[in-house]
Amino acid sequence: MARTPDPLPQRDDPVIDLARFLRTTQAAASTVTEFMTLRKISRLSGVSEGSLSQAQNGDPRVTWRTVEGWVRACDGDLTTARRLWNKVNELQRASAPADAAALQARAFGYWDRSASRAVVPGLESEAHFLLALTALRTYVGMSLRELAQATARLDIPYSRATLGAVLSGERAMTFEHLAAILAGCGVPVRQQQGWARAFAKFDPARDVRTGWSPCSLRRSRTVEPTGEQVVMEFHSSPARMRFANALERALEEEKATITTFATRAKLKMVLVDRLFAGKFLPAHMLARASEAAVGASPRTRRELTMLARALVRSPTPEERREWGQFCHERGFPESWAG
Repeated sequence: MARTPDPLPQRDDPVIDLARFLRTTQAAASTVTEFMTLRKISRLSGVSEGSLSQAQNGDPRVTWRTVEGWVRACDGDLTTARRLWNKVNELQRASAPADAAALQARAFGYWDRSASRAVVPGLESEAHFLLALTALRTYVGMSLRELAQATARLDIPYSRATLGAVLSGERAMTFEHLAAILAGCGVPVRQQQGWARAFAKFDPARDVRTGWSPCSLRRSRTVEPTGEQVVMEFHSSPARMRFANALERALEEEKATITTFATRAKLKMVLVDRLFAGKFLPAHMLARASEAAVGASPRTRRELTMLARALVRSPTPEERREWGQFCHERGFPESWAG
């Protein structure tokens, strides 16, 4: 089913101007017999339909990669697109630090007064919601690495790179991401419900698209606090974690987003999550991941190549069971090459 764009406000705003330009470019690329749909643009550009939909509806966090992919797919004017996006980017950079500082101060005061970690009242946009989550991580004193380790213990593992991309807005957040972050920060289940309801408010169709609803957090994605913490079995190996850490370093050196990397490596996001969490992936996927780090330093690229070659081996029985279950749940063909 095609995504219906929302009506754009009639005001002079860089974000609205860019969204209107994208829609005009899409219309110009359409014909009487064939409309240039978001699905077709996604296929031609490698950008997800969700990111394209947010861009056409005036999301101020739209990335240049999304805009460029859209315009190239529609054979539009890249010079105009770049000029419009630069205005949006400058506006975001000018307003973000003040917004973040003010919202963090308000959030800290609210949590101190209420002696809780409930959602901050009055969040007006998804961007403010992400700032509030970042403030929560700061409030509980957890680095991204510590948060990733906490999610692994709760059997909802996400890598430091994935969590960083989600919290910064580089990658669209799902209810599953939200559940992992809240549980990792130790937010009680009842208060998680409030965060989930606030998150759903910014996009009423989100729970339908992702298959998640706020009540799902209570049933299967959180762990009730107990006197003794139970560490869940998490299948990773030191060699695979070294590969994941080297890959994170490569992306930082190049300043590339996870979405860009996933497109280059031709890996679905669920496989990228496994990669950065140190879980088993077949050798051909590791090789593609290594080759996708094109902008890293020569030293990092050599390290990735060496580690990818070292990981060409048969999976352990534990890895085989875990990979088989994953493939069954996700509908992937099982491949043991590596």
